[in-house]
Amino acid sequence: MDLHYKQEATVGALVLVGALLFIGGLMWLGGKRFSREPTVAVQFTDAGTLKRGSPIKVSGVQLGIVDGIEYRGYGKVLVRLHLDEEVQPRRDAAAELASVGLVGDAMINFNPGSSPEPLPADAVIVGTVKRGFMDIGTELGDQARGVLSGVEAIKFKEVSEDLRRSLQAFERLAGVYSNTTTGPISQLTTTMQGLRAVSARIDSVLLAAQLDRTARTADSLMANLAKLSASAQSTASQLDSILAKVNRGEGTMGKFVADTLLYQNTQRLVKSLQEFVDDLKRNPGKIGITVRIP
Repeated sequence: MDLHYKQEATVGALVLVGALLFIGGLMWLGGKRFSREPTVAVQFTDAGTLKRGSPIKVSGVQLGIVDGIEYRGYGKVLVRLHLDEEVQPRRDAAAELASVGLVGDAMINFNPGSSPEPLPADAVIVGTVKRGFMDIGTELGDQARGVLSGVEAIKFKEVSEDLRRSLQAFERLAGVYSNTTTGPISQLTTTMQGLRAVSARIDSVLLAAQLDRTARTADSLMANLAKLSASAQSTASQLDSILAKVNRGEGTMGKFVADTLLYQNTQRLVKSLQEFVDDLKRNPGKIGITVRIP
């Protein structure tokens, strides 16, 4: 056989084996099994997050995987389990759906049972669902809501009772203040009446004081006017006497008024003086000064 042909055959065989191994690995990871052994059927009311390939544990050890999930109506989900060879299911076998950790991944806890009779091939085990963290959290949440509702009801009752007592106290207070006979309103009314009386008395006293002051001021003004009138009369009498003397020609003023010649002479004197002053202004050196030495 040609060497080149042998090399091609070897490479082809290796590629074929690799492809078969790759396909087999994918089928293994996807839950496919090449064994023809019968699987165990378990019926649950709800599969939750269970999926094909989910682990099956026996006493905490994984000894199988979920081979298939089939819906058969509301509340009926048939799950087929593929167990390892060392697990031999008995007639009293049981299966429980549980959650793994906090993420909620599902798994099945399988109990092979201890009955001497093996599990029939067509038997269907009725599975149970274990309470997980989410269920417990939901239940705790419901309980917390119930407790809060009770607390709110109690608190509302207390607030209502406090409000009722406050309203009653306010009603009593309003009744006391609204009583016009013995309440503060009657005392306030009496006080206001007293204040009105005092105010009226003060107004009358002030009015009387103002009238008295006005009367005294008027009297003083009249007295001053009387004095002024008397002084004016005296001054008028004196003026009358002076004017009478002037008219009779008595005194300097009388003579000046009565003597026409004196008036004319005075007028000429004033005129001469005025001419002298004017001439002196025009001729300052006209007047000579003589100095005699004895």
